[in-house]
Amino acid sequence: MGQLRFRLQDPSRIPEGGLERIYVAGAEEIPWATRTRWQDDELVVERSNNESGSLYVPWVVDGQGQCFLATATLMERELPYQLEVELARGLIQRIRNRLFIWQWLGMQTPALLEEQLSDATLLFSRAATNQSNPALAAEKAEAAIDLALRTSEELVAEYSRQATASRLQQTPVSTLMGVNLGPKLPNVEIRRKLVEACNIIQLPISWRAIEQSEGKRNWKQTDDQLAWCQKAGLKVSAGPLLQLDDRGIPDWMVLWDGDFDNLMQLLLDHVRAVVSRYAGRVHLWVVASRINTGKMLSLEEEQRLHLVANALDLVRRLDPRTPTVVSFDQPWGEYLAVQSDDLAPSHYADALVRADLGISGFALEINAGYDPGGSFHRPTIEWGKLLDQWSMWGLPLMVCISTASDSSRDPAARKNIEVNMPAGSHQSDQDPQRYWAGSVLPLLLARSAVQVVLWNQLTDAEPHEFPHAGLFDAKQKGKPTLDLMRDLRKSLL
Repeated sequence: MGQLRFRLQDPSRIPEGGLERIYVAGAEEIPWATRTRWQDDELVVERSNNESGSLYVPWVVDGQGQCFLATATLMERELPYQLEVELARGLIQRIRNRLFIWQWLGMQTPALLEEQLSDATLLFSRAATNQSNPALAAEKAEAAIDLALRTSEELVAEYSRQATASRLQQTPVSTLMGVNLGPKLPNVEIRRKLVEACNIIQLPISWRAIEQSEGKRNWKQTDDQLAWCQKAGLKVSAGPLLQLDDRGIPDWMVLWDGDFDNLMQLLLDHVRAVVSRYAGRVHLWVVASRINTGKMLSLEEEQRLHLVANALDLVRRLDPRTPTVVSFDQPWGEYLAVQSDDLAPSHYADALVRADLGISGFALEINAGYDPGGSFHRPTIEWGKLLDQWSMWGLPLMVCISTASDSSRDPAARKNIEVNMPAGSHQSDQDPQRYWAGSVLPLLLARSAVQVVLWNQLTDAEPHEFPHAGLFDAKQKGKPTLDLMRDLRKSLL
């Protein structure tokens, strides 16, 4: 077992509950099983091996709030690292690496942003060269982090603007943008607003709702939803046909827990029934979701992978013309730091591609700022690297996102989910969800590899998973993020 040791001037920079979220990852950025503890005045991070790696830690930045930051690659040594300095080093290194790639692709960087990044680098240099005075080093490192974060967001916005303009010069942006419609058809006013903001709708086709009693299927809700989408001229993404967690199956399925052969037959029977009914009437099948994080009954990793492979093969045989995707939750893999899983999200994806099942693309589900079950808020510039990593198979990407508009209690949401607001959102007069979406959505629409962008939750008025993640609030009033989507659709799509 390897060990990294750190000192820091202000332990409150790591928020309450933050120790459990810290992890170490290697060059592939796949988290290792990690245990973190305080030992006197040192932060001790133990991991499952002694290889060099980067430390990922939730960090409170003055004036901006909480953000998930990473160090550069660190080796084991006797002398403790000063955490503030290493986080500044890691952040600036990542920004410079990403900026180099974007400039190589043709981005013209405004002189002001180049100057700000140089100023942040100078602040870091002063921190790194004054570690004999830890208080001064921490002060300069915190200033470097603050300036680097603000500069990185401005760089993302500039890249998104230039990349989108370049795409528009060649051909209209064909990206599809929409929302998961939820379990039932919304009212007329919501539908009218969705038509203005979306060109695709995801129908969840909830197995729990369709087959509440074994063998008795009720298709009315899905039929009504599909009929409206077709009448409104909206493209349709259907699924997930299999959501591999306990929320994705009817309660009666627990009777088959432990009997994998019969369990798989029942799951595939559901897939066969849905695809046979709607083949030719939808534009995209989401065959499975949360295959890397879901804990459906007692299925093991290899069994989940085997099930998804069989489902993909079945869908392709029943409806060979409609594209198929598989969705991965928490694609950065944060959950691996505390779980004993052997396979990272990319391992599942690679296995499915190598199986040559005719998969058309991958979907990434990112519910940002939620714990457990979500992804940590990271600098938006980190999304560029994630998209590059998931583009290596040469398949189109679908990105499904959400975040909270409020941190207060949400009685209609799943219980015991902690909400963290986007870094920097409280400095803005914008709604926090709109602030975050205003950075992420343009970046996704600028990337040609991303062909579908979906918001994961329609409304906070119906029972839902993540607190305050809907495009409509508990009173069914549209949030500012919906207006942003409408404006982006009118101007770009």
